[in-house]
Amino acid sequence: MAAAPTLSARSAYRQLLRATRIAFQDDVRVLIAARQEARRNFDQNHRVGIDTPMHINHAIEVATILRHNIVQGVKDGQKEDSKWELRIHDDIERGDNDSVKIGGKSVKIDKACGS
Repeated sequence: MAAAPTLSARSAYRQLLRATRIAFQDDVRVLIAARQEARRNFDQNHRVGIDTPMHINHAIEVATILRHNIVQGVKDGQKEDSKWELRIHDDIERGDNDSVKIGGKSVKIDKACGS
C-alpha cells in the first residue's frame, strides 16, 4: 500500500521538473535553482506519512502555476535602454484585462491602474 504514494510523488516530481523546464527555458541559473529547490523539498519529505498526499498536491499545484502563470522577460540586446520582451508560450493562461470575475459576476474596470 505504500507504493501508490511513491508513484504519485514520482509523477508530481516529474511534472514539476517539466514545468521548470518550460517556465525557465534559456535561464540556466534560475532553472538550476528551481530544480534544486524542488529536489530539496522532495528529499525533505521522502518518507510516506499522513501529510504525503498534501505534499504531492502542493507539488502539482506549483507545477501548474509555473507552467500556466509564469512569464519570463528577456532583454532584447545588451544596451541598458534595450526593450524587454515577454516569452509567452502556448501553455500560458491568457485572460481579459478589461474585466475581473468576482463571485461569478463580471466587473468592468473603467480607469487604468495608475489613474
